[in-house]
Amino acid sequence: MNITKCRPYPVAVRFSRKPASLRAMLREHSGYFIEEERVSVIAINTMTAAEYDAFVCDLCRTQDWIASFKGRGDQCIAVSAPARLTLYVRPDDYDYPRYVGLADAD
Repeated sequence: MNITKCRPYPVAVRFSRKPASLRAMLREHSGYFIEEERVSVIAINTMTAAEYDAFVCDLCRTQDWIASFKGRGDQCIAVSAPARLTLYVRPDDYDYPRYVGLADAD
């Protein structure tokens, strides 16, 4: 896992609130209209495929790298791994991924 701060850049994201897993989030995205939100990515968490797979299996679990995130409500962290969807995490002052989403183009 490698967290890199980056120059803020805007992205349109469709967030799910408190999804249990990536599978649950994708099911919600396919079944409901979720309005996109404009947020700024201020950090990128690059994971290995194994780390990413463990992360997305239980999105309700406390994450140290999220607990240390000090961003505003319109800022998020991009989570990427080789051959995986890029996720956008907005913790909103919690220590777990309170909101997880996909970019509108994904």
